[in-house]
Amino acid sequence: MRKINWLFVLLAVAGVSCNQFEELENFDGVKYDAEYAVPLVDTRLSMQDLLDDFEENATLVINGDGSLSFIYQDEVVTQTSDDIFAKINASLPPIIPVTSSYMALPFSSPNGLQIDQLDLKGGTLVYYFENRNTESVNVKVTLPQVTKAGTPLTYQATLPAYTGSGAAPSSTNLLAPTNLDGYRIETLNDSVYIQYEAVTTSGNKVNLTSFVIRLQNLAFKYAEGYFGNFLYEGTRDTLLIDFFENWVRGDVYFENPRLTLNVENSFGIPTRARVNTLNVLTVKNQILPLESPFVTSGIDFPFPNMSEIGQVKTGSFTFTKDNSNIDVILGAGPVAIDYDVDAVTNPTNDANIRGYILDGSYYKVNMEVELPLYGRASGFVTRDTLDLDFGSYEDVQDVEFKLVVDNGIPLEVGIQAYFLDEKNVVIDSLLTSQQTLIAGAPVNADGVATGTSQKITLIPIDGVRFAKIRDNARRLWINASFSTLNNGATSVRVINTQDVRIRLGAKLGVKN
Repeated sequence: MRKINWLFVLLAVAGVSCNQFEELENFDGVKYDAEYAVPLVDTRLSMQDLLDDFEENATLVINGDGSLSFIYQDEVVTQTSDDIFAKINASLPPIIPVTSSYMALPFSSPNGLQIDQLDLKGGTLVYYFENRNTESVNVKVTLPQVTKAGTPLTYQATLPAYTGSGAAPSSTNLLAPTNLDGYRIETLNDSVYIQYEAVTTSGNKVNLTSFVIRLQNLAFKYAEGYFGNFLYEGTRDTLLIDFFENWVRGDVYFENPRLTLNVENSFGIPTRARVNTLNVLTVKNQILPLESPFVTSGIDFPFPNMSEIGQVKTGSFTFTKDNSNIDVILGAGPVAIDYDVDAVTNPTNDANIRGYILDGSYYKVNMEVELPLYGRASGFVTRDTLDLDFGSYEDVQDVEFKLVVDNGIPLEVGIQAYFLDEKNVVIDSLLTSQQTLIAGAPVNADGVATGTSQKITLIPIDGVRFAKIRDNARRLWINASFSTLNNGATSVRVINTQDVRIRLGAKLGVKN
C-alpha cells in the first residue's frame, strides 16, 4: 500500500482508528452519565507539511513566490567519450596493406569522420613484411606523423636474400607489438602516411612484398577533428508519475506545467537531441504525443569550443504551452511519460567545425517534469483502504465525533468511508452520504487564498452500528473527492504558508 496522505490520516482518526481509547481511565475528560467528552486532535498543518513525502517519485519544491510544485526527474540519455572513441576504432580497417614505399593509411569514415590529432593512452601496432629479392636488404619503416616526445615511430630490419623457394625472409613484431601509449598521431589531409626504404647490399632501392600493418584497441586521451554525423541511440523508457495512483474519476488540470531537458556536456562537438517518442499516458488510458516544432527540428546542446577545453557546459530547454501542447497533455491526468531520445553529432554535417573529445568527456540529458500546484479540480475522486482493529474497545457503546476544520487552503474536500469485513463486504458507512468535511478557503483573482473557511461536522455512530462495526469491521474504505472553487471552474494556487487547523473531539458512551 502506498504512503497515504493527510486526508486519509484524518479519516482514519475520524473512523475510530482510535488508539487513544485503549485506557479510558487515562483520559483527561469529564465523566457524566457514563459518557466521556474526549479531545482527540488539535493540530495545525502547513501545506508543506501536508504534501511533504506525499509523492514517492517526486520532489516537492518551494518556488521563489512560495508556490509549490511536484518535480519528477529521470535520466534520458548519457554518452561518454568511450562511445565516440569506439566509432574511431571502428573506422580503422583491421589490416592495412602497404602497397607502395609512400602511401596514406585511411583515417576517415563514410560518416565523415576526419581526425586531425589523436593523443593515445593505449593500443598496439603490428607490422609484417617479406623480402623476395635475390639480395639481402636493409629496411627502414617510418610513420612520420606518429610521434612520441617529437620522435617519429620507426622500425629497422635486415632481411637475407630470397632463395626463390620456400618461405620468403620476413620481419614482424607480432610477438612483441608496439605499445602506442604516449604517442601522438597528427594527420595530413585526413591521412596518416607510412614510408619505407628497402636498400639491397648493392645499393638499389627495391619493394617489399606482403607488407601489412594492423592497429588494434586504440585508447585515446584526446582527439581533435571532425567527428562525423553519427547517431547515438538512447533507451526507450518510462517516467512514472504517481500523483494519480489512487484516482477513481474526475478531472484535474494543471496550469502551466513544464517539461525541461537539462544538459551537461563536455564534448567539444556540436550535438543535437532528437526526440523520437514522447507520449503522456493518462489516467483515462489516453496516449497523448508531445507536439512541438522542436520535436521535429531537434534541440541543440551547448558545447565548449576549442578555447574551453576541459569545461562542462550546461543548458536547458523547456517545453511550455507557448512552444508545444505540453499544457494539454500534462494537464490531462498524467500517470507516465513514455520517451525515446537519441543524440546526433554534427547534425549540420559542417566539416569546417572542428571539435575535440577528452578522455572522460561526456554529455548527459535529464528530463524534469514540473506539475505546479496551480490549477483546478472537479469531482476528482481518490480511493484508499486502511486496516482497522477494534478488538480492545469492548467498553465503548456509541461514539459521536465533532470535527472542526479551519482551512486556509483553497481546496474543498468531500469524504465518504465504508467499513468492510474480512471478506471486503461493506457492513456500514461512516457518513450517511458523501459530505464536504473541509470547505475551501476564499481566493482572489489570482487564485491565492485570502482567508479561511470553517466547517463543523458531527458524525454520530449509535450503539447498534458501533457494535456491528466493532465486531466485524477489518478495513476502512475511503473515497475522497477534491474540488476547487465554483465546482472546479476556478484555478487556485497552493502556497507553502497556507495551512489547515484540525480539531477533533469525541463523546463516548461506555458501560458502567
